[in-house]
Amino acid sequence: MRNPFPKIGKVIKYDFKHSSRRLLPLYAALLVLGLLTGLFAEPMGNRNWESTSNGNSYEFHMSSSDANFSREMMFGLLIMAFMILSVTTIVMTVTSIARRFSQSMLEDEAYLNLSLPVTMGEHLWGKFIMAFGWMFCCCIITSLSGLLCFIRMDLPSIFQQISENLPEFKDSLNYYGMSMGRLIGLAIMLSIAFAFFIITLIFVVNAISHLFKKSKGLVKFITVVVLFWINGWLFKLVPTFDTRDFDVMQQVGGAFTKSTCITALILLLVSAVYFAVTQWIFTKKLNLE
Repeated sequence: MRNPFPKIGKVIKYDFKHSSRRLLPLYAALLVLGLLTGLFAEPMGNRNWESTSNGNSYEFHMSSSDANFSREMMFGLLIMAFMILSVTTIVMTVTSIARRFSQSMLEDEAYLNLSLPVTMGEHLWGKFIMAFGWMFCCCIITSLSGLLCFIRMDLPSIFQQISENLPEFKDSLNYYGMSMGRLIGLAIMLSIAFAFFIITLIFVVNAISHLFKKSKGLVKFITVVVLFWINGWLFKLVPTFDTRDFDVMQQVGGAFTKSTCITALILLLVSAVYFAVTQWIFTKKLNLE
């Protein structure tokens, strides 16, 4: 029996080499901008406000030690730039995955890739794993750069306050029949299922549009609309609940867990169908002429 992992590894390595040229500089820029934003941030404890009375009116101004308008202005601009770049990074990650898939499987580069001794399934699995890896990196880099924005905000004290309030939050979760571990597990599960859904959606939309030689952009748009309409119908299967329907609030956690698990299961099943349809189209209907 053939071992597919070496071939899949080569597909991942080849895709990483090409995608990293665009994404790694973008991630590095986000980290640098997060660090600059954090360095320009003024610790909240250093802001001392004074007031002066002038008749019936009061004027508020910063004390001389904090009178640094240019620094405050620069911090505000950096915060805006960081937010814009964060959104851009997420969008560029998804669009880069879609663009890379189209280039390597449907455009001129496909002639070389598909001539290699690699099966269609190995090609698709390699691209799927690489796409998930980029989404995971995007999540980590965005979170880390956001944390850097608070580098001068006495992070140990912030974490200590969070730790002190954590028991109260756990008690609230226990009241609804939930636990911290279960909540984190459900969030991770749902995030992974949603990432699978987005990746396979990119795959199947490109595969279906390939069947039409003209107006591929319009076909992609129509395909996305139709697939989201079908998905919306499927998600009606997810049970909803009202907290007023329960005799004891501890039942809420079980209902929430059930709904979340069914949502993740639907996402995973839809992703499997999308992947299977993509593989079938590329195996049976691919025509690069």
